[in-house]
Amino acid sequence: MTFQEQNHSFEETRDEAIAMLKEAGLKLTKKRQEIIDIFAQDQKYYRAIDVHDILSSENPTMSYNTTYRNLYDFTEIGILEVTEYNQEQLFKISCFPDHHHHHFICTNCGKVIPIHACPMAKIESELPGVQVQSHRFEVFGLCEECA
Repeated sequence: MTFQEQNHSFEETRDEAIAMLKEAGLKLTKKRQEIIDIFAQDQKYYRAIDVHDILSSENPTMSYNTTYRNLYDFTEIGILEVTEYNQEQLFKISCFPDHHHHHFICTNCGKVIPIHACPMAKIESELPGVQVQSHRFEVFGLCEECA
Protein backbone atom coordinates (compact mmCIF):
# COMPACT_ATOMS: atom_id res chain seq x y z
CA MET A 1 0.00 0.00 0.00
CA THR A 2 1.45 3.34 -0.96
CA PHE A 3 1.10 6.53 1.03
CA GLN A 4 -1.12 7.87 -1.75
CA GLU A 5 -3.57 5.05 -0.95
CA GLN A 6 -3.43 6.14 2.71
CA ASN A 7 -4.20 9.78 1.75
CA HIS A 8 -0.55 10.80 2.16
CA SER A 9 1.01 12.35 -0.90
CA PHE A 10 4.68 11.99 -1.76
CA GLU A 11 5.14 15.63 -0.76
CA GLU A 12 3.44 15.20 2.63
CA THR A 13 5.50 12.13 3.41
CA ARG A 14 8.73 13.81 2.31
CA ASP A 15 7.91 16.97 4.28
CA GLU A 16 7.18 14.95 7.46
CA ALA A 17 10.50 13.11 7.11
CA ILE A 18 12.40 16.36 6.51
CA ALA A 19 10.77 17.95 9.56
CA MET A 20 11.82 14.96 11.69
CA LEU A 21 15.37 15.21 10.33
CA LYS A 22 15.61 18.90 11.20
CA GLU A 23 13.97 18.38 14.61
CA ALA A 24 16.72 15.85 15.37
CA GLY A 25 19.34 18.46 14.52
CA LEU A 26 20.56 16.82 11.31
CA LYS A 27 21.24 18.81 8.15
CA LEU A 28 19.24 18.15 5.02
CA THR A 29 22.01 17.28 2.58
CA LYS A 30 21.48 16.34 -1.06
CA LYS A 31 22.20 12.68 -0.27
CA ARG A 32 19.80 12.64 2.67
CA GLN A 33 17.13 14.26 0.48
CA GLU A 34 17.66 11.53 -2.13
CA ILE A 35 17.31 8.80 0.50
CA ILE A 36 14.10 10.35 1.81
CA ASP A 37 12.76 10.61 -1.75
CA ILE A 38 13.42 6.90 -2.41
CA PHE A 39 11.40 5.88 0.63
CA ALA A 40 8.69 8.55 0.25
CA GLN A 41 7.85 7.40 -3.27
CA ASP A 42 6.33 4.13 -2.08
CA GLN A 43 5.92 2.16 1.09
CA LYS A 44 8.05 -0.89 0.55
CA TYR A 45 11.08 -2.41 2.18
CA TYR A 46 14.55 -1.93 0.75
CA ARG A 47 17.83 -3.60 1.65
CA ALA A 48 20.67 -1.17 2.37
CA ILE A 49 22.49 -2.40 -0.76
CA ASP A 50 19.40 -1.65 -2.89
CA VAL A 51 19.27 1.93 -1.60
CA HIS A 52 22.99 2.29 -2.20
CA ASP A 53 22.67 0.95 -5.77
CA ILE A 54 19.92 3.49 -6.51
CA LEU A 55 21.98 6.34 -5.05
CA SER A 56 25.29 5.34 -6.61
CA SER A 57 23.77 5.18 -10.09
CA GLU A 58 23.68 9.00 -9.99
CA ASN A 59 26.45 9.51 -7.38
CA PRO A 60 29.18 6.99 -8.27
CA THR A 61 31.49 8.26 -5.52
CA MET A 62 28.95 7.74 -2.72
CA SER A 63 30.24 5.17 -0.26
CA TYR A 64 28.21 2.28 1.07
CA ASN A 65 29.14 3.39 4.59
CA THR A 66 27.50 6.78 4.00
CA THR A 67 24.30 5.11 2.82
CA TYR A 68 24.29 2.66 5.72
CA ARG A 69 25.03 5.35 8.33
CA ASN A 70 22.19 7.55 7.03
CA LEU A 71 19.74 4.63 7.05
CA TYR A 72 20.54 4.01 10.71
CA ASP A 73 20.39 7.70 11.59
CA PHE A 74 16.95 7.83 9.95
CA THR A 75 15.87 4.72 11.85
CA GLU A 76 17.09 6.13 15.16
CA ILE A 77 15.05 9.34 14.78
CA GLY A 78 11.94 7.53 13.48
CA ILE A 79 11.95 8.40 9.78
CA LEU A 80 12.53 4.77 8.82
CA GLU A 81 11.44 1.46 10.30
CA VAL A 82 13.72 -1.57 10.17
CA THR A 83 12.91 -5.25 10.23
CA GLU A 84 14.85 -8.42 9.59
CA TYR A 85 14.14 -11.20 7.12
CA ASN A 86 16.51 -14.04 6.19
CA GLN A 87 19.21 -12.50 8.39
CA GLU A 88 19.09 -9.27 6.40
CA GLN A 89 17.89 -5.87 7.54
CA LEU A 90 15.14 -4.22 5.55
CA PHE A 91 14.18 -0.53 5.77
CA LYS A 92 11.00 1.38 4.92
CA ILE A 93 9.53 4.79 5.61
CA SER A 94 7.71 4.99 8.93
CA CYS A 95 3.96 5.05 8.88
CA PHE A 96 2.82 8.67 9.27
CA PRO A 97 0.79 9.38 11.31
CA ASP A 98 1.84 6.71 13.73
CA HIS A 99 -1.07 4.50 14.70
CA HIS A 100 -0.86 0.99 16.03
CA HIS A 101 -0.78 -1.65 13.32
CA HIS A 102 1.43 -4.42 11.98
CA HIS A 103 2.58 -5.45 8.50
CA PHE A 104 2.37 -8.17 5.88
CA ILE A 105 5.59 -7.97 3.83
CA CYS A 106 5.93 -9.51 0.37
CA THR A 107 9.21 -11.41 0.23
CA ASN A 108 9.37 -10.98 -3.54
CA CYS A 109 8.55 -7.32 -4.29
CA GLY A 110 8.76 -5.73 -0.82
CA LYS A 111 5.15 -4.51 -0.86
CA VAL A 112 3.74 -3.75 2.59
CA ILE A 113 0.11 -4.30 3.57
CA PRO A 114 -1.05 -2.99 6.98
CA ILE A 115 -2.56 -5.48 9.41
CA HIS A 116 -4.88 -3.78 11.87
CA ALA A 117 -5.44 -6.82 14.10
CA CYS A 118 -3.01 -7.19 16.98
CA PRO A 119 -2.27 -10.49 18.75
CA MET A 120 -1.04 -8.82 21.96
CA ALA A 121 -4.24 -9.27 23.99
CA LYS A 122 -4.01 -13.04 23.53
CA ILE A 123 -0.27 -13.11 24.16
CA GLU A 124 -0.45 -10.93 27.29
CA SER A 125 -3.12 -13.21 28.77
CA GLU A 126 -0.56 -16.03 28.57
CA LEU A 127 2.12 -13.96 30.34
CA PRO A 128 0.73 -13.10 33.78
CA GLY A 129 2.97 -10.88 35.85
CA VAL A 130 5.17 -9.63 33.02
CA GLN A 131 5.33 -6.08 31.73
CA VAL A 132 5.53 -5.93 27.92
CA GLN A 133 7.49 -2.85 26.89
CA SER A 134 7.12 -3.16 23.12
CA HIS A 135 6.29 -5.62 20.42
CA ARG A 136 6.47 -6.13 16.68
CA PHE A 137 4.35 -8.48 14.60
CA GLU A 138 5.14 -9.07 10.93
CA VAL A 139 3.88 -11.64 8.47
CA PHE A 140 6.06 -12.58 5.49
CA GLY A 141 4.85 -14.16 2.24
CA LEU A 142 3.87 -13.38 -1.34
CA CYS A 143 1.41 -10.60 -2.14
CA GLU A 144 -1.50 -11.20 -4.51
CA GLU A 145 0.48 -9.99 -7.54
CA CYS A 146 3.52 -12.19 -6.75
CA ALA A 147 1.66 -15.33 -5.64
